[in-house]
Amino acid sequence: MFKWLDALLGFGGTAKAAAPEGNPLAGLALDYLIGAENVRARRGRIAEVPYNAPHPGGLAIGYCNLFDETNSGQFGPYLKTSDTAKQYNEGQIDPEGDGWARNLAVQFNLRRSQGFEYIELDNPDAYYVGDVSAAVAMAGRYGLKVIAKNPAIMDGDCTQYVKMCHGIIVERDCGTAKVYDNIRRRISKPTMPVWFVYHGAGKLAAKKMENAIRAGDFKNMSVTYSAKGEYGDSWDILLPVRA
Repeated sequence: MFKWLDALLGFGGTAKAAAPEGNPLAGLALDYLIGAENVRARRGRIAEVPYNAPHPGGLAIGYCNLFDETNSGQFGPYLKTSDTAKQYNEGQIDPEGDGWARNLAVQFNLRRSQGFEYIELDNPDAYYVGDVSAAVAMAGRYGLKVIAKNPAIMDGDCTQYVKMCHGIIVERDCGTAKVYDNIRRRISKPTMPVWFVYHGAGKLAAKKMENAIRAGDFKNMSVTYSAKGEYGDSWDILLPVRA
């Protein structure tokens, strides 16, 4: 099923599939800044930087994309089933083609050279869970740990994928606090960090999520809002409560 796994560019060994006990990201707020021009790390927080942007220092996440971010045409063959790919003018790469592994390898090599330990792999909901899980395993071969993105809206059982990750980022309308708490418990990681991120017209939805998290007394869940475009800045709505 995963023909591209034969093209991992010589990286062998066992993938880092599961977060160790005592997740260093737990209890920390996330500044989700994938649309920011310049990112500065803030003490005691995590900063996620845009595609190809340098490491800001401290604890940081490097944004990566399962799509062809720049629609370069260099990582074919391509699929045509994703509305998100059309909206952002990005190429939806076919996991069965050799371009899939090459796209990931380019990004993983860069992030590793920049000193990142954590990355996000965006747009997993456009693919089968098995393909995304294999991409997470490939990241592990490069010494990179993956943060899950919107797993509740993926087709099929997302637990295989989430269990391999070290935190979860959730956008508007991509799942409730209760849904993600259930996912954490199903994979025996009840305190895995979950960061809900909103922007634009989503401020009211962000406040509703805050209320739901408080009502459920869910630990290691937080809410931020970007008032500057699509994740150009980050404002706390709810800080995470440590387990």
